[in-house]
Amino acid sequence: MNLEDIGVPLHESLNKPRLLFGAERSLALMLMVIAGVFVFSLHQAWTAVIGIGLWLVGHWGLTRAAAYDPQLSRTAARHLRLKAWYPARSTPFSPYRGVK
Repeated sequence: MNLEDIGVPLHESLNKPRLLFGAERSLALMLMVIAGVFVFSLHQAWTAVIGIGLWLVGHWGLTRAAAYDPQLSRTAARHLRLKAWYPARSTPFSPYRGVK
């Protein structure tokens, strides 16, 4: 038996990130709610323009971020949470600061 022939089939949906209109799902939904508040709740023409503009610019930024890393918000949150335990060092000759 050849070991190269052994494999496990994985469905493509198990590996793909959950995106909504090309942006990270939770951030896109939060942006839609905020833009919807401007458009529907404030009942002014200028706030509707601001809400639509906010949604267009915000969604463009979220799609650019998702193209870079589909799980950018989780990655950034983990980086900020663990930053104190893994301090950055510029060279291997920098002084040891210890791990907290």
